[in-house]
Amino acid sequence: MGRPAPSGVYKVDMSHQEMERLLAELEAWYESAGCDWITAEAAAGWLKHDLGYDDMDEFEDALNGTFAEFLNAMPHIETKVDEKGRLVFRVKPEPPQEEWRPVKMSLRIADREDLWNVCYKSPYARVEIPELEFEISPDGKKRTDSIYNHIAGAAFNLGTHVRGGAMPEEHRAKIMECCTQLHELLDLNTPWTWVLHDPSGLSQFQDTGKVVIEQLSLEEQEGE
Repeated sequence: MGRPAPSGVYKVDMSHQEMERLLAELEAWYESAGCDWITAEAAAGWLKHDLGYDDMDEFEDALNGTFAEFLNAMPHIETKVDEKGRLVFRVKPEPPQEEWRPVKMSLRIADREDLWNVCYKSPYARVEIPELEFEISPDGKKRTDSIYNHIAGAAFNLGTHVRGGAMPEEHRAKIMECCTQLHELLDLNTPWTWVLHDPSGLSQFQDTGKVVIEQLSLEEQEGE
């Protein structure tokens, strides 16, 4: 049941607000279920009903693919076929801190396809854009989104900060200049680099084909 899988490699469109809502609902439902592995069929049925879709065809049309493809495209979700032949999934568990493996992951953003690569940023990761000397600091929250939306969100947050409080005009001007520079990154006038530093090693990309991954020692991580 449901729509047939499209040809080619499935890529989730995180620019679609419905996709963001679906992922948030899925993660909240998984956490409340209290199970390690959950069947994809049960999750799809619950999401279809919760989000108000009439049937599975309409639900998977919104995904632009099958629910299985959606799950497999999420870098922080793990799938397998259980002993009964059912597709099951789980949100990858967070290891204890003594098992963390620091990592540095760099992606050169040179075309629009790179902008839509989905990046799972763990609660402990920070992102560096060396061309701007700009950093997205750890905020204790995990976020799964396209690189485009990560940047757009950072620009939005800076703009909100400027509008929401009193500050010296010189400081305000510098922040607004930074917002402009972030938006210019999305225009891709010149290539730039997305560098993710994660002491936990939990952060991941949907497509790692162009990602340079460096496993770091604890000493190297502390020097980052």
